[in-house]
Amino acid sequence: MVRAQGNQSINVKFAFVFQEFLLQQVSSTASRLPPFRGHSLSFSPHCHFYDIAIMAHKLLNLLALTSLAIMACSFGAEPANALSNTHHVRDGLRGHDALAKRKRSVNGKRCKVRSAPADSSTASSTDSSSVDSSSTDYTSAPTTTSTWSDSSSSTWSSTSSSAPAATSSASSSSSGSGKGCLAWPNGDQSYLGDYKTDKTGLIYTWGETAPSNAASLGFTFAPQLWGYTNENAFASTVVAGYAKYALFLNEPNESGQSNIDPTTAASLWKQYMEPLKALGYQVGSAATSSNPNGMTWTQDFFTACNGGCNPDFVAVHWYDITADGFMTYVEQWHTAFNLPIWVTEFAYQDFNGNDQGDLATIQSFMGEVTAWMDQQDYVQYYCWFGAMLDMQNVNPLNTLMNPDGSPSDLGEQFLYSG
Repeated sequence: MVRAQGNQSINVKFAFVFQEFLLQQVSSTASRLPPFRGHSLSFSPHCHFYDIAIMAHKLLNLLALTSLAIMACSFGAEPANALSNTHHVRDGLRGHDALAKRKRSVNGKRCKVRSAPADSSTASSTDSSSVDSSSTDYTSAPTTTSTWSDSSSSTWSSTSSSAPAATSSASSSSSGSGKGCLAWPNGDQSYLGDYKTDKTGLIYTWGETAPSNAASLGFTFAPQLWGYTNENAFASTVVAGYAKYALFLNEPNESGQSNIDPTTAASLWKQYMEPLKALGYQVGSAATSSNPNGMTWTQDFFTACNGGCNPDFVAVHWYDITADGFMTYVEQWHTAFNLPIWVTEFAYQDFNGNDQGDLATIQSFMGEVTAWMDQQDYVQYYCWFGAMLDMQNVNPLNTLMNPDGSPSDLGEQFLYSG
């Protein structure tokens, strides 16, 4: 469709009338000029002014014709719908900016290094442009007060009929590609991309909200019902289609963590976790600390459930300083419950006053246990502690991160070779 041109002929006539008017004005003005260099003015071929008038006449003719051409062109056909498309681009950018502004509060999503997560309904939105790795106030970790003995000393095994039935083993190949997991307390950070490799497939935050760029980087996010503190936020956020996995309580056997007794935990599971299975989720057990009472807590939990709690995998934490002790511990949990294992926290850390080891010792430990887990089909994911700077009472040599947010030497090992 084009615009109507009903006024075009009127404007052309006006141009011709205007041309005649200009010519008359030139002639009239010339006849009134005073004598030129002592001669009276007349339109004779011998008068200089006559030559000037003729030249002016020609110039005016050209001006009039030019005006006519300009006006004629200005009334050419123009599409009626020729509107700017810039608003589509702006809307697209607005949508992307809105996504970038979904920065949540990151206080309290850690276990060993963080207190309980705050309900995200009270978290304030922050422009992502303010998040700069060079000026980020890194989240600190809560103090761990555990003083338990070597986890390998625990020998409890499950014989209770209330334990969940066995499920299929992990789908991960023996190569271990994608088994690495990030336990990430840092919120929205552009340098999260430095931690996405073929080895790292999963990310969790000790809460219900993922970093806004996690999905675009290729991470699979696992929200967590940490405890009472994010109970409502978890219920409203973790709905059908939101995620594939969901994690349960964080160290409920520790007073400094979610601190929930097995009977109450069973009720929470039936209310929030078990229904997620019907929505397509795979759900994990509570992750107890490697305190020997963690096994007892889990046994009591399944007893209280009376068959109504059916996790798809068992989540465990481990802190100690022997590779053999670590492997024995993981095997115990798999044997006890006959379920796949997620090691959602582990590090080379002794809480009983023994030597913590140097970086070379930690690197050797990491290499040995990750290689072993890569060969165990029942180990689906393992998350080193920690991908953060402030390690609090965990040996800071365990950090995967440099002060600028980039991977440390240990981080590079975890991300690429294990």
